[in-house]
Amino acid sequence: MVLLLAACSPPSTGSNKGEEQNTAKEGERTQIHWLQHWVSEQGPDKINEVKAAFEAKYPEIELIIDDLPFAQEHDKILALDLAGSPPDIITASGAWVTEFADAGIISPIDEYVAKLPQEYKDALEGPMFLPWKGKLYGVPVTFGNMGLFYNKKILEAANVQPPTTWEEFEAAAVKVTDASKNQYAMTGNLVADPPTVISYEIFPYILQAGGKIINNNRAAFNSPEGVQALEFYKRLVKELKVMTPGELIAGEKEKRANFSAGNIAFMFEGPWGVAIQKKANPNLEFGVVPMPAGKTTGTIAQGSVLTLAAKGKNKDAAWKFIEFMGSAEGQLLWDKATNFFPYNKQTMQDEYFQSNEYLKVFIDQHNSAKNVEVIDNFLPDATDLRKQFTIEVQNFLTDKKTAQKALEDAAAYWDAAFVKAGL
Repeated sequence: MVLLLAACSPPSTGSNKGEEQNTAKEGERTQIHWLQHWVSEQGPDKINEVKAAFEAKYPEIELIIDDLPFAQEHDKILALDLAGSPPDIITASGAWVTEFADAGIISPIDEYVAKLPQEYKDALEGPMFLPWKGKLYGVPVTFGNMGLFYNKKILEAANVQPPTTWEEFEAAAVKVTDASKNQYAMTGNLVADPPTVISYEIFPYILQAGGKIINNNRAAFNSPEGVQALEFYKRLVKELKVMTPGELIAGEKEKRANFSAGNIAFMFEGPWGVAIQKKANPNLEFGVVPMPAGKTTGTIAQGSVLTLAAKGKNKDAAWKFIEFMGSAEGQLLWDKATNFFPYNKQTMQDEYFQSNEYLKVFIDQHNSAKNVEVIDNFLPDATDLRKQFTIEVQNFLTDKKTAQKALEDAAAYWDAAFVKAGL
């Protein structure tokens, strides 16, 4: 048991005073632990700016920042909850919210939200601030849609402009690809576990084809538009060969590394990728434009929310941090420090974002794209459903199934999950 508890203790970039998160005695500061993954991506300095601002506002609270790489965070949260020693605040990717809620890992926050000013709640209104089975579980802290990153030098050398349509994208992809130089249009990444890449690589095509991912708590991607999207993707991978080999074993890490190395022309990525690329290769010259349009303009949107651990020992103090991070003040500070895309509507209009050459692209796309969908926060056990969807796309790419059959089988799996969840 001692070894188990030691293994489940979260790493920290802050103070390690005591292993238990007990309520502070009179005159002492209350410690709250925040588990997230951005120190690994952004470095500690920027996150500590948020820590300092929060503690200046609430000097009676000490915020301890626990950090894990994103790929390890989900399973670590499960282990910490099982051991009874979770952090007070859990950063939950949209795909985890319903899973953690149903498992009792995170607590509803309705009683706290009810006490918020109406102006605050109006600023958070939107697709990531909706109830799951009648209860709210998280306050959005990061948000973003997928845009098209492009390598300026590669496009300039090939005399190619950033594409705006599927036709232009396909033509540009062929022109910039040179396998003899290990230069490709895109990284072919479609690993099934963790299944995060499906939101980057496949879902946007379905929306651009005019389709939907879910509708009325049932799968909607097994449509002619879904088939068209998969066939377009397969043409890029298998027929035109404009993507790096090994598409079934590569994920986000490999995609980002290839782009930062300078031999990939395009990458589908969210606004968080701007800071990641600048850190990975400060000399890389890249730009961002909206996703190319198929039948229509479209992109997937997703993000993370801050949640209260059900077994956390300092919920009231932890809520103060969550409330701070969801406010216009907190989001502006957070997004300036990390270069993230704000969810708060008031923050989104700040001059900092409107004048940022990268972030303004995502804001404009958010406001103008005709087919934008947020799905993760409304899927029962979203991680499992996305994994199964990815496996079916792999079956199509490896000629085990037709596009229609793969999508129908994935839809049957999704619909069974909706029914089991009572939806």
